[in-house]
Amino acid sequence: MTRFFHKRGQGGFTLLEFALVVLVSTIVSAVALNRFEYYREQAEIVAARQVVTSLRTSLEARAAHLASSGRELELQKLAAENPINWLSWKPANYLGEYYAPDPKEIGQAGWVFDPRDRMLVYLPKNTESFSFGTSRLLKFKVEFVRNKNISLALNQVGG
Repeated sequence: MTRFFHKRGQGGFTLLEFALVVLVSTIVSAVALNRFEYYREQAEIVAARQVVTSLRTSLEARAAHLASSGRELELQKLAAENPINWLSWKPANYLGEYYAPDPKEIGQAGWVFDPRDRMLVYLPKNTESFSFGTSRLLKFKVEFVRNKNISLALNQVGG
C-alpha cells in the first residue's frame, strides 16, 4: 500500500510546461484585451446613439407642444437652443459649450455644443476607429423640416 503513495522525484513543473502555460496565458490575454477594446468602442457608440435618440424624442415633444398650442413662431427660438438643455438629465460626458471645438484642445471625449454654428458635436475617445460609418466627429444640428406642417428635426450634418 505504501508503494502507491510513494513519490519519485521532486514533482512540480518542468521548464517546458511552464513555458507552455506562459504562452497560452499570453495568447488568451491578447485576445481578451482585443475584445475588450472592441466592446468598449461598441458601448461608446450605443451610448452616443442613446443620447441622440433622447434628444430627438425631446425635440419632437417640444415641437408638438408648441405646434398644438399655436406657437409655431417659437420653433425658431427652439432651433437656436442647446439641445442638451432639453433633457431632464445631462449626459455624464457633456463637456459644455465651446466655440469651434477642437478635440486636441479639449482633451477628452464627450458632447459639446458649438453656439456659433448651433451644432451639437460628439468627440469620441478613439477618433481613428469610432464612427457611425462616415467620419470621425459626429455633428448634429436642429433643422426645419417641412411636411404638412413646419417642424424641427435633429439631423446629423457631419461625421
